[in-house]
Amino acid sequence: MNTMGSLPSDFAISLKAQPSSKTNANLPSLIERINIERGGFQTITEESLRQEIAEAELDNEDGDEDDTSDEEEEELDRMKELMTSREEMLGQIETAHQSAMFALDFVSLLLSKDTPVQASLSISPALRELVGMGTLGADKLHAPRITDAQKQDNKQIAKGWKSQSLNKTVDSILASASRLEKEIELETKYWQQVLAVSESGWSVCRLPNEKHTLGVRFGFSEASPAFKNRSLAALRRNPDGSISLDQGIVSSEPQILRVRIQSGNKQTGSSAVPQPAAENAPVEALILQARNTIFAEELWQELNREARSLGSYGVQSKDDTLVCPLSATKTAVFDLVPLGEASLTGPDDSMAEGVFISLNLLLSYAHRQNHRRRTQPPPPISSQKKIIQPYNLLRFLLTRLKHQETIGQLNHLLGSLCRVIELAQVKPLPSFKVTFTPWTPPSHISQAERTMLSLIDRLEGIATFSITETTTITITARTTIFPIGSTFALSLSPGSPLMSICPPHPVLTSYPALRDYIHYFTACTIATSISSVGGSGIDDINDGGQAVWHQTPHPTTLRTLLAPSVTGSKLPRTKQLSLSIQPLSTEPKTGVRMRAHWEWNGPEQPEHGSIGRRASFEATPLQKEDIQMALELEKEKKEKEEAEGEEGEKMRRVKGKGEGVYDWVMWETEDGKGWDEGEGEVFRSLESVVTDAGK
Repeated sequence: MNTMGSLPSDFAISLKAQPSSKTNANLPSLIERINIERGGFQTITEESLRQEIAEAELDNEDGDEDDTSDEEEEELDRMKELMTSREEMLGQIETAHQSAMFALDFVSLLLSKDTPVQASLSISPALRELVGMGTLGADKLHAPRITDAQKQDNKQIAKGWKSQSLNKTVDSILASASRLEKEIELETKYWQQVLAVSESGWSVCRLPNEKHTLGVRFGFSEASPAFKNRSLAALRRNPDGSISLDQGIVSSEPQILRVRIQSGNKQTGSSAVPQPAAENAPVEALILQARNTIFAEELWQELNREARSLGSYGVQSKDDTLVCPLSATKTAVFDLVPLGEASLTGPDDSMAEGVFISLNLLLSYAHRQNHRRRTQPPPPISSQKKIIQPYNLLRFLLTRLKHQETIGQLNHLLGSLCRVIELAQVKPLPSFKVTFTPWTPPSHISQAERTMLSLIDRLEGIATFSITETTTITITARTTIFPIGSTFALSLSPGSPLMSICPPHPVLTSYPALRDYIHYFTACTIATSISSVGGSGIDDINDGGQAVWHQTPHPTTLRTLLAPSVTGSKLPRTKQLSLSIQPLSTEPKTGVRMRAHWEWNGPEQPEHGSIGRRASFEATPLQKEDIQMALELEKEKKEKEEAEGEEGEKMRRVKGKGEGVYDWVMWETEDGKGWDEGEGEVFRSLESVVTDAGK
């Protein structure tokens, strides 16, 4: 049989030779060979390899004939291998062909009994001659025993199974439809709540570690990293379709910063502590509660960081609380408490709530400042490590309170002076005005930042005090942040006669110094208004008419010369009138006192030369040393009078003929009232007191 002729013409045969047994060595064997032949890689250099290549080329030129013979032998070996591989492949193809022909003859012989015509087309002639057609057949061993009734029963059973399967399929489809409908309702409810969260302004996103889960960002992008990383929570669906807020392992109970006001050891006010949101509350309320909690925790941390640098201002940390003095009598106590914590209320609740709102606004302002620094071009790269300073929260608050206290002190100082001068019926009546002069921030920043800057930066107030028509003093109070304190710049109207008598200090750094100077300045102004510089000579002697008072080297002291006919002595005598204004303090009242004190100054000859010398001396401008000496004398006199007490003052009021003291006192209680009910007296005018003093 021709095997090649039996193959179809389109049968693909590959005549590619089998791989040669001489395969290239792998890398480990190559390294081993190099180590054996070359002694390792240490002795191999680029120059030695180039030299070997050159020598090999020379050897190849000398032995070209030997190479040609080797190539011919190699080609013969490859041809032999190719023919061997072809013979093996053809043998395997022949074996497969014979097996297929045997199977075809077997099937054809088996079918030749029932369908001899079709079987004769595929059976081989050799098998037909050797065995013959129809010699092999197949039949069933047993005949079927199924009756018609059984066939009918089987049909009924098949119909039942089919009907049952269809019923199960329908029930499964209906159950799936019901489950799908319920799932659609739950999903609709879930996505409606997610949409409500998004429309409320919260940022909805995918969780970084769970791409199939939605989350909500409720924190602040400019917060510190510790709190910024905790500002993402998962919006998980409950079995009933509602949303639950999952904050992970960092979830904590809702908290808030509480501010309490203490006066002494008694609590007089507290900020509000709201109740926590219910478990079935809307998810927006839960997100807002989580946002407020993380904001309160960051605020508490920043307050503790800042408190370490404010120890010189009385800020202390005690038993999980921060204590910060707000004024001389009130102290703020800060602590972080859970929502729903019970707290006492008092008259200072509004103050506590104001401090709480101020701290929240200041932290939000610090976040805006972080955003501004982050969006600006970075500074040049430096080797110095950047130190992150704590936020100025309590410092701004203390600065603002200090400025308000300063403005209140100016109002109290000038108001008390005006009232006590009004009691003395000095004409014209003095007036004052205290105004805020807020700083105007740059226009390129937002309105919120401009508002905050105007409240905490470059705080300034201007007070104008008009005592007479020609004398007006202007006080400019500025409160600084570093350090926290107020300074006072003074200026006097140019046409005032007080410019040469007691010129104002350029800058005063404390309120007591300002108060003492304003009291001294007011006394000097009143003394100047009632003094009269007459001509020299005997005409200046008081002979029983209106006394003529002259200024002395001390601006608050006046002097007059009385004739012998008035004094009853042989020689003229001088009388001295002193004016002073001093603060008073008696718990719980404060006030101010203006005193007129007159007394004899010993015998004095009314010589024309001495009077002329005194007039020229009075025209000499006072120096700052004179003012300081006068202030010290007034202070010593005040201490001496306080030591003597009320009995001593009564004695001074009735001391000797021609000597006396008269006080105008204005008390002011904490509620702003003057005299209490049933108190007070009829005051004499300063003019009448000065007239009596000159007699």
